[in-house]
Amino acid sequence: MTPPPRLAPALQHGDTLAVLTLSSPGPAQYPDTFTRGIRNLKAAGYNTVTAPTTLGRSGWTSGTPEQRAADLNAAFADRSVHGIITTIGGNHTAQLLPHLDWDTITANPKVLCGYSDTTVLHHAIHQTTGLVTFYGPALIPQWGEHGQPFPYTAGHFRTVTSATTAPGPIPPSGYLVHEEHTSAQADRRPRLVRPAPPRRALREGQGSGPLAPFCLPSLRHLAGTPWQPDLTGHVLLIDIPDHAYRPEDADADLTHLRHAGITTDPAAVVLLRTPNHLPAEEFENVLAAHTRGGHYPVTTGMEGGHVDPLPTYPLGVMATVDGTHLALDTAPTHKKEPRRA
Repeated sequence: MTPPPRLAPALQHGDTLAVLTLSSPGPAQYPDTFTRGIRNLKAAGYNTVTAPTTLGRSGWTSGTPEQRAADLNAAFADRSVHGIITTIGGNHTAQLLPHLDWDTITANPKVLCGYSDTTVLHHAIHQTTGLVTFYGPALIPQWGEHGQPFPYTAGHFRTVTSATTAPGPIPPSGYLVHEEHTSAQADRRPRLVRPAPPRRALREGQGSGPLAPFCLPSLRHLAGTPWQPDLTGHVLLIDIPDHAYRPEDADADLTHLRHAGITTDPAAVVLLRTPNHLPAEEFENVLAAHTRGGHYPVTTGMEGGHVDPLPTYPLGVMATVDGTHLALDTAPTHKKEPRRA
């Protein structure tokens, strides 16, 4: 049974963020983008620190499971660190779970933000400690944009991670990025955008429950483990990854999650924007088939996931879906005690 929601102190201007690489060795692969991301975080008003594995590389990860877990444990234990942001996703965050110091994490709640494979960490931590974590921008893909991060992304991150009251509706962005990083980085310019298609209700209605954002294949890593969540009655936010993920993969993953008892009887289901090179309509058809017969709202095309710009979604706060609208109904952080001189 999940503990009651536990809130971290709100982030403030001048706070220190630990920048950690917990799966793929992104900073080693993209050092210029990593450096730019650090610079943009500082320009947004945050101080940053790194850890031994932040810049590391050990095969397809940034270090051994023990090393990466030690860096995360240390970030939670360090009283001078106010928040943690991941540099990139990957496929091996689950290796950390047996090595995490759950007592330290419980005793030192702080903002943890990232997406994609960080799904595993979000749900394992929330399931074990009740901590509200944040499914939102990572350092390399979002903060590492040329010039500056997209204002929608940076602004919503700042709003939600500092909110001590309910943040309210997720604002429409009106645009989406339709260009990969490679060409824009080669030309040293921001990526191109285009008008976004509207959100769409596959089934109208209203539903409320704790918010549960997740990358679809990543959540499957928790099935059958001690950290498996029970998302019954939750508002599910489904993130489709980029690269070679196919509708048939989503079909298999949704089946696995349902059979494992993770996604049974949701309060609402929301499909976040599908990456540009993937067939959005086919993914919607898969979702429609899996939600057929339900009595909860089903919405597609919501901002976020692997399509920029993206909002910051606090995992575990109460949320309401009403047609194509999604609102955050409770505070994701609490007021920080004044700093001592």
